[in-house]
Amino acid sequence: MTAFRFAVVAALAVTALAAAPATAQPLAEFYSTPVIDAGAHAGGDIVRRSHVGPPLGEGLGVDIERILYTSTDTHGDPMVVSGYTMTPQAPWPGPGPRPVIAYAPGTSGMADRCAGSAVLGTIGSSPAVLPLLLAGYAVAATDYRGLGTPGGHTYLNRLDAGHALLDVARAGVGNTGAPVVLFGYSEGGHAAGSAAELESSYAPELDIRGSYVGAPPADPSLNVDNLDNSSLAPALLYAVDGLVNAYPESADAILRQFNPAGRELLDASQNWCSTDPAANRAFRSADITSDGRSLGENLKDEPAASLIALNAVGYGRPSAPVLLSQSMSDDTVPVQQSRTLRDRWTAAGFTDLTYIEYPIPSVPVPGANHAPGGLIAYADVMPFIARVLAS
Repeated sequence: MTAFRFAVVAALAVTALAAAPATAQPLAEFYSTPVIDAGAHAGGDIVRRSHVGPPLGEGLGVDIERILYTSTDTHGDPMVVSGYTMTPQAPWPGPGPRPVIAYAPGTSGMADRCAGSAVLGTIGSSPAVLPLLLAGYAVAATDYRGLGTPGGHTYLNRLDAGHALLDVARAGVGNTGAPVVLFGYSEGGHAAGSAAELESSYAPELDIRGSYVGAPPADPSLNVDNLDNSSLAPALLYAVDGLVNAYPESADAILRQFNPAGRELLDASQNWCSTDPAANRAFRSADITSDGRSLGENLKDEPAASLIALNAVGYGRPSAPVLLSQSMSDDTVPVQQSRTLRDRWTAAGFTDLTYIEYPIPSVPVPGANHAPGGLIAYADVMPFIARVLAS
């Protein structure tokens, strides 16, 4: 199928999934009611589930469930993560159990109302879901730590995201022994790359056949200056919020680098979705730091520098084939991110890597050059998935 046809299918996915209710009180209670015995469960155990009926679900020919499942956070402690599963109602035509695509969504924001399972993929997620379902695969998607469930979202935290993706794969597979492909673009690319490195030690029982890693902000330290003083700058706030939420012991030291206006923005951004007007307003980071230096310069100081380094992907080694791709004109996640990840994996001795750069023409609209790299990649991603599942 051509990249254009996949783009059309993706647009239909956005329209079809847009009707998902996200504000009803029972749905809020689904996420907020405490899971008392989370620590007694193994990673990937589903501890709460809610069937999604028409107009979604059966109306689209798929069975959909919102789920809460158990995982392990960056400190090794148990955590509860939300997500969803989608399974086509048509019988799987291939041999063996229906494959599971463990799906890591792109950036949707920091607020619980942005969670992919709450809006069923309409923010940052939709383009991949319907093509995968049309191919007959089941989808198990994570919301990441703190999106949906109580607590702050730990944006671009390597272990939180990688564990959450592997555990939603466990939730999707259940006791079927189904093969798994990891799939992520943008923030999801960071998660998929992390999970690809972690799976042999964290989830060795999973039959992971490969990973698609698209436009990953694999090293957060390389994704600062290009966003500053642009309408994409709020993503810098998400990155700082992610550090504060994941490492509360370092929060005071990090927040001291911001002036009162900066701290106010950081607090506000914890409640933004990427579609909110406030999340698309330009600002100059030097105007919100306590010393007048740019955020890029401040993040080179401790403790932020060491924490960011802990969350860079590329210092491990995947144990299954990887397709890594990116648009050369991406202005949100520079192509140097993928080139750096490619080089780090290659230096680590990983050879089963397919690397593609797409020469997509740039348009003079900030942020508009990011999504096309994911859309055009479908023409390569879908055959890649079919190939690794057939191996």
